[in-house]
Amino acid sequence: MHILIAIVALVVIIGLAIRPVNRSKEKLQAVWPEITASFPSPRKDLAAPFKAWAETSLGQEPQLQAWLTTLPDEGLQALVKKLAEFCVEMDMELEWLFTPEPSVTPEAKVVVGQVVIDYCKICLNAVQRQPAVA
Repeated sequence: MHILIAIVALVVIIGLAIRPVNRSKEKLQAVWPEITASFPSPRKDLAAPFKAWAETSLGQEPQLQAWLTTLPDEGLQALVKKLAEFCVEMDMELEWLFTPEPSVTPEAKVVVGQVVIDYCKICLNAVQRQPAVA
């Protein structure tokens, strides 16, 4: 009889221990898409749409436009990767510039565009000054 009581008690204890773990897992699975939505997918090729955006949207910045549109593919990929990471750190997405997203306001697109232009100007300035520094 004592063994039966011990087994029942053990089953109850194990059940109580497993139950919160299952609930935590369910809660995490429910919010996981929300958590990961703020990170850009590393598989997305943003270089081509970014280059197209630069070709059509930087008419008032001809020097910057020329630099961005003539970067070699590897250089453009590296720049766009860092730029996308920076945008995420600033709670915005680089894709908002060239992807129709109904949840993104026109004002937000303008802000992202200006941030991207400023970031790229700083990069261009650094590249132009490299020979003087080296």
